[in-house]
Amino acid sequence: MPAKKNTEVQLNSMDKKILRAIFDSKDTNLSVISKKVGLSKSTVHNRLKKMRTSGYINGVIPLMEQSFIKKQLTAVSLIKARYGPEYAEEVGKRISKIKGIWAVYFVIGSNDFVALIRTKTKEELEYIVNELSKTEGIERSETIMVLNTLKEDFPESLKLTVTDD
Repeated sequence: MPAKKNTEVQLNSMDKKILRAIFDSKDTNLSVISKKVGLSKSTVHNRLKKMRTSGYINGVIPLMEQSFIKKQLTAVSLIKARYGPEYAEEVGKRISKIKGIWAVYFVIGSNDFVALIRTKTKEELEYIVNELSKTEGIERSETIMVLNTLKEDFPESLKLTVTDD
């Protein structure tokens, strides 16, 4: 059943506690989560189901230890776009469609977008850089290849979304 998209999802403190427990333990096992939050497995299951149905949660993906993935290049591309009506949305959509780009951010400063890239080879990275240069609305890009990942903790970045105000 496809998730309904609801822009006004309101999480209560217990929903946030469940999500924090998932981020902290990096596990979705109902037994583990229910023990951490002090609720029954069925209650945790029902609350997670409600978050999925509302569209607040879109699936569950495994977090792979990056040190085990040997053939991988990570790069960051700083992109300057040509200013125009709705350029952020239009150019952002075009950048997002390029295979290998897994995150696109519209930013303020001397650049308009930051794109995060993952590939297996330098040739794939070159292809992405060339695609960026051919993308309508992009004036220039500067791509920086990562030599070593010192920290990359996606669940940590999501914890802010479930803190109590």
